[in-house]
Amino acid sequence: MLLLRHASAGERLSSPGVDRFRRLDEEGRATARQLVLSLAEREITEIVSSPLARCVETVVPIAASLGLVVEQRWELEPDSALEDVKTLLFDLPETTLVCTHREIFELLLGWDAPCEKGAIWVIAKDGSELVPTLYIEAPTDVRTRQGQTV
Repeated sequence: MLLLRHASAGERLSSPGVDRFRRLDEEGRATARQLVLSLAEREITEIVSSPLARCVETVVPIAASLGLVVEQRWELEPDSALEDVKTLLFDLPETTLVCTHREIFELLLGWDAPCEKGAIWVIAKDGSELVPTLYIEAPTDVRTRQGQTV
């Protein structure tokens, strides 16, 4: 299973209610497009996302390239309970791409696990545990690496 943190969406907005509608910024949209190539060799049969705009927008290019629909699940929202998240993840196939938020990564992996925007953890199911096996850094645009704005 691939656990993806949404791409860049700028700064948090004034309140959680308003922040729910925060969309990807220009850098985030570029990362979302680059993820299509970064994940091209991975088998993805389902895409499940937090319903918040920044998560859905992160996976839409991947879904479009694979001819898949993005399933939106409330269990992947930032304020979800650990048991709800784990129940959902254990019900999903190993070939699922899941897009969520920093708060969910912290619940599952601890606050000190890396989870930069646009990065992915490969997660294995081991009995009743979710085990992080590989960290894949967020793709970077060549223009960004050369010090240019995307």
